[in-house]
Amino acid sequence: MGVDDKAMVLRAVSSSPCSIRVLMEMLHWKTSKALGLIREMEEEGSIELREEKGNKRGRPRRMATVTPLGEEFLRDYKRLEEKRLKARKTDLQRAARDAQYVDRLVEAGQDTFKLFLELNDLVRRIGEPK
Repeated sequence: MGVDDKAMVLRAVSSSPCSIRVLMEMLHWKTSKALGLIREMEEEGSIELREEKGNKRGRPRRMATVTPLGEEFLRDYKRLEEKRLKARKTDLQRAARDAQYVDRLVEAGQDTFKLFLELNDLVRRIGEPK
């Protein structure tokens, strides 16, 4: 259960406190997944479970609410979600080829830092006016 699942729970609970059963129905999760994640988040301090007695007999409902730490987590998650990296398959393939090329240079006894400085100097000279 990852960060995305925790953010989903916090979003669902942040609008209004809800019972665990309602939360499971909103997220369409199995009971074991929801209970495990809720327990973990309660231990971390991002949600708080409070017992609410109703007019009915039986066990009191446990209502989940977001703590200040959970609100901070959700704010940070939203901010990072806006900055997701979007790499295409070709970008990743090019990066892998570049890494293999650097490995070949090192195996050939080349100093990669020195080569980088030379390349940087060459690019700077190309950009200078004549």
